[in-house]
Amino acid sequence: MSVFSSRTIQLFCIALVIALSAAVEAGAQGQVLTDEESVFFYEIPSIYSASKHEQKVTEAPSSVSIITADEIEKYGYRTLAEILESVRGMFTTNDRNYSYLGVRGFASPGDYNTRILILVDGVRLNDAVYDTGAIGTEFILDVDIIERIEIIRGPSSSLYGTNAFFGVVNIITKRGRDLQGPELSTSVGSFGTYKGRLSYGERFSNGIEVFLSGTYYDSKGQEELYYEEFDDPKTNNGIAEKCDADEFISFFAKIAYMDFTLEGGHTNRDKRVPTGAYGTLFNDPGTYSTDDQGFLSLKYDHTLENQQNILARISYNHYYYYGAYMYDYGIGQPDIVTNEDYAKGDWLTGEIQYTVPLLDRHHVVIGTEYRNNFRQDQGNYDVYEVYLDDERDSYYWGLFVNDEFQVLDELVLNAGVRYDYFETFDGTTNPRIALIYNPMEKTALKA
Repeated sequence: MSVFSSRTIQLFCIALVIALSAAVEAGAQGQVLTDEESVFFYEIPSIYSASKHEQKVTEAPSSVSIITADEIEKYGYRTLAEILESVRGMFTTNDRNYSYLGVRGFASPGDYNTRILILVDGVRLNDAVYDTGAIGTEFILDVDIIERIEIIRGPSSSLYGTNAFFGVVNIITKRGRDLQGPELSTSVGSFGTYKGRLSYGERFSNGIEVFLSGTYYDSKGQEELYYEEFDDPKTNNGIAEKCDADEFISFFAKIAYMDFTLEGGHTNRDKRVPTGAYGTLFNDPGTYSTDDQGFLSLKYDHTLENQQNILARISYNHYYYYGAYMYDYGIGQPDIVTNEDYAKGDWLTGEIQYTVPLLDRHHVVIGTEYRNNFRQDQGNYDVYEVYLDDERDSYYWGLFVNDEFQVLDELVLNAGVRYDYFETFDGTTNPRIALIYNPMEKTALKA
């Protein structure tokens, strides 16, 4: 056998193993393996976020993972960050204030998760000031009300535009039919941690479906934290005492009737910062940050004849951040000053999407999106001086088209392109092309 043919077979076997591993990961969500062969009998799950329409994961033009509510419950995940930490190729860090997401080894300090697009039921949550995608206790949802999470690895800017560089995380929330009544949940943990959630879901005979949920969380955090950098008698020998508290309250509501869905969420979190960040006074509980986020969305999703579909959505998002940072400006004697830092963002987004099958072998998605960031304010000041006072606004719009072409029964060509125009720096064009080969029903090779 020639060296070329031997290496070709080896590469094919490696690709096949990777594909089968992906099939196991995507297809075995929420189910228990009895033996290695049983994975071939699982149904292939569907995913929406990869191409903005429902398709099998083996047909999606991306490497995808699906995390289900069953997994979240079984593994006891408490935040979105803990869920994403469990996903292949992703990792998280935490500076005892915010959580940060890295992908394939990339996690630039100060990036604030701007290269990951975070969605809730398709609504963009990355804020309009820093483009932050929140994933820690500052995230807008209680993870107990998540039905599943669709994770799309790799660039998806050809469909989603900005932020979708390393990947897309779309969180799908539960519906009224998933509860069929009230549900109360409480938990107690170490470090003085308490959490309570009250949810209600119902699908009524007149077609109206309602889901409501509220959560309160309070944690005193670690009573004492040691930091070697501050190991000096003047700074309490490097021990921060009672400076790690974390508290949030969140609400979520979803009402659906026929083709319309109205939903909204809100959260407010306060977090003490024990690390002496940005040169602040160490071991001072007065340094803390507050994050307030909310959204309201109205969606119309109607299926026409011949598998055609039209989706229209309008949403409003709000983001507010406030930080209080304690400094000693004194020379010779203390002069304790609170430096106050804030950011305010409000934006409106409208989008329309049309999906249509063409000529038996094409599945085309055409869409447009417009976002008006009508508030993007930042400020920083103390009793002595105003260091930053910036008020601005901006807008952007985008157009995209994506075609899923069934070249052969086992071969699909997926190609798309999106153009975005930003008021701040002109336009950008992002294409994507993928080949998906399905030699067997539950095996996929993707390029």
